[in-house]
Amino acid sequence: MPQKHCTQALLTVLLIMILTFSPMLAGATDGTVNCSSLILRESASKESKALQSLPKGTVVNIKGSSDGWYKVTYGNLSGYVMQKYVTKGKSTGTASSSSSTTTSTKNVSSRLKSIGRPNACSPGDYGSNVKKLQKCLQALGYYTDAIDGDYGAATKAAVKKLQKAKGLKQTGNATEATINAMFGTQSKSTTSKIETERLNWFKNGEDRIPKGATFTVKDCKTGKTFQCKRWSGANHLDAEPLTKSDAAVIRSIYGGSWSWKRRPILVKYNGRVYAASMNGMPHGTTTIKNNGFDGHFCIHFYGSKTHGTKKVDDTHQNCVATAMKYSW
Repeated sequence: MPQKHCTQALLTVLLIMILTFSPMLAGATDGTVNCSSLILRESASKESKALQSLPKGTVVNIKGSSDGWYKVTYGNLSGYVMQKYVTKGKSTGTASSSSSTTTSTKNVSSRLKSIGRPNACSPGDYGSNVKKLQKCLQALGYYTDAIDGDYGAATKAAVKKLQKAKGLKQTGNATEATINAMFGTQSKSTTSKIETERLNWFKNGEDRIPKGATFTVKDCKTGKTFQCKRWSGANHLDAEPLTKSDAAVIRSIYGGSWSWKRRPILVKYNGRVYAASMNGMPHGTTTIKNNGFDGHFCIHFYGSKTHGTKKVDDTHQNCVATAMKYSW
């Protein structure tokens, strides 16, 4: 092709780009979602990947427009939304682009506040606390998968992105420091309740409460608490009361005698609370002398099995489900 024709073709392409995305050159504009839920997509097509759902009232920063779509940014996300579902605000102009960023930041902060602060959690966890974490990560633009309460690979990857952005070690664990960075705070209020977590025993239970760990148990029905130490256990956790007074509390919970009866409990260890079930019968090996408890007792978490049958005990699991309704 002659050089003259190449130059003309290039100028034509540049002119089309300038006309199509002139709003981007003229200055950024804020827009507000005017429908109940608007999908932010990877490209200007209904068939493209959905990045995030934006609720009504969400403010986005419009960068350009083409064929019924706006190119926008929201938090850390950049994508496309259908023009008819966004009410365009007054242009902020090039000099006011920082104002648009501030508006978007305030909008994200408002969403985080409405969602609420999650407790620290890690891969393998499951439940409402993980859902809260996923919603917060979604609001910040790091998480685009389903809000299913399952701390899997996608959630771990999103946490790593957040940690990288905040200059933290990229472990993928939603530690207290990670939650603080997410909310821009230094510490969590000591008066707030610790949300109960469902610990999947065969995924990470043994690592979460290691052998030799000392923890606190709270009986859900009576509210009584006592200290324990993990002796061993593979299919479930084998524990012993730490002192005679702790053993006396267990006995009082069962009405003054030892019992195999299952009871819903909460287990608190390392600042986290897990739903569990216990029996109150001393049996088997003893490692703590003079604690008033001749043996150990069993604590079951979600998915735990008995050592005898090697099967999940339905009564224990029902107690775990009941414990999920309680908080520390």
